[in-house]
Amino acid sequence: MEKNKHKYPNIILIVIDALRARNLGCYGGDRASSPNIDKIADKGVLFENAYCSWNTTDQSLTTILSGRYPRTHGIVHHGDKIKPEDLNAFETLNVRLLSQVLQGKDNGYETLAVDWMARWFKRGFDYYGYNPKRNLLRKLIYYIFTLPYVHLKYIVAHLGLLRIYSKKRRFTAASLWKGFKDVFRTFLFTFELARIQDACFVTGLAEELIKSSRKENFFLFLHYWDTHTPYNCPRNFFEKKKGHMTSEEVLLAKYNGAVRYVDQQIGRLFDSLREERLLEDTLIIITSDHGESLTEHDIFFDHHGLYDVTTHVPLILYYPKAFSEPKRVKGLVQHVDLAPTICELLSIKYKDHGFDGASLMPLILGEKKEIRHFVFNEESYVQRKIGFRTKKFKYIFSPDGVGMCNYCQQVHGGEEELYNLEVDPEEKVNIAVESKIIADEMKKELNDLIKSLNSKKQKEFIKGGIFRLRERGRLDDDNLVKGEFSDMKNEKNEKQSTKKEKVTLELPEEIMKEIKRRIEDTEFQSSEEYLSYIIHEVLKGSSSRIVQNSKEEKKIKKKLRSLGYMD
Repeated sequence: MEKNKHKYPNIILIVIDALRARNLGCYGGDRASSPNIDKIADKGVLFENAYCSWNTTDQSLTTILSGRYPRTHGIVHHGDKIKPEDLNAFETLNVRLLSQVLQGKDNGYETLAVDWMARWFKRGFDYYGYNPKRNLLRKLIYYIFTLPYVHLKYIVAHLGLLRIYSKKRRFTAASLWKGFKDVFRTFLFTFELARIQDACFVTGLAEELIKSSRKENFFLFLHYWDTHTPYNCPRNFFEKKKGHMTSEEVLLAKYNGAVRYVDQQIGRLFDSLREERLLEDTLIIITSDHGESLTEHDIFFDHHGLYDVTTHVPLILYYPKAFSEPKRVKGLVQHVDLAPTICELLSIKYKDHGFDGASLMPLILGEKKEIRHFVFNEESYVQRKIGFRTKKFKYIFSPDGVGMCNYCQQVHGGEEELYNLEVDPEEKVNIAVESKIIADEMKKELNDLIKSLNSKKQKEFIKGGIFRLRERGRLDDDNLVKGEFSDMKNEKNEKQSTKKEKVTLELPEEIMKEIKRRIEDTEFQSSEEYLSYIIHEVLKGSSSRIVQNSKEEKKIKKKLRSLGYMD
């Protein structure tokens, strides 16, 4: 049944790329940097300790929209390093994005997005793009004057970044080539970004979409990029110091100016919603996909490293009808908690969506002080590290045993790191050696979590496989897989035979062992559908001369029951 427009809110999800929580006034930063966001926070719900799950956009944004950690939604690489395995996993795991959940007759939301990343992100959106309405004259001005100027500005900015890294990098022939490739990849990305990185345009297109959709409930996703390197800072937002400014000082001033610029445009968006009389009927969520390191830990104007400057993100919810009193929540939360929160607020059942997170509503309503005692995050683009944080400690380790930064050819912090956040909030003193017991305990808890997520991923693979079999009509009402599987020899023999007879052989012991192993590895509660899927997959990948039919499958299940593998 279609949801009542007056009962459920419009939703605007604002992601400000690479925005550090600490640079906002409401998070303890300069109040002059974010007066509009601060006003929203003062009237809404602010989460003081919100963290991303990955420090690059592809993985993090997929987590925001899916409610799953990258390990269970499948996208574990970023940008040009995304592998076919990532995309195959995303498909097989049957991930549903928030746009897909909200779209259609069940929930009745028109889904809109102002962004350019496309690929799987555009799923479930009625409109997804970055296409301005320009007449011929405006197009000529844009392509002849504006775009070349912006590209030149970005080239100059990147030369500043290259100068900074050239001073820090340990040079060898191999590292020089590797570093050049990494920097060149980033350069190509931001060169493309130059076409669309402007908060004014994002807000303008958002206003157009809101006006055209105001008769329906809408879900609008806005992605602001100005705070991403090399930082889009209009001249009137750039605070120039007297005298010579170093490359670091210029980039820092540009980042701070970009924050003020985006804040101004969010204020403009709020004014527009107020003029359209939609502000009180709209849930507005402000967050970032990750933070940014602005020279901290010898990481310059980028978002690698799992320190709080990069993993701590703003999270503000504004919806006066549901959150009538302003509130600051101290409990640890993560991006995985956003999708279940929205679903609960809209009375959408979400147990079957495979969310890793939990709804934030108990925290908002004061029913609980915390819903999790840890946050978990990873990185893989510039260096490979995994982090596990509680309120008191943060543990980081390098699963490859090195943790080398591809940009500067140094190891930031060490192969294993432990910080006491109560006495060292800036994470400057690594105590992993002297506090080995604590480090080992946190590593064990982290490994248990990873094992649990990997197990869940296996279960979701199985569920996805069963779903696809049913979708293709390959799983019948008796929970038996339809189809025949045989090796090349058997196919060859059948071709040579004038009468093609199906031959069912006795089930080899190695096949039964493999079936039992998969059941035990996944720790999955046995069911008819699950066993059918396992049998289907094992026989499909087997080199034995097995032809599967319903009779053979029933024999296998009977054998499994006798061994206690099925109820």
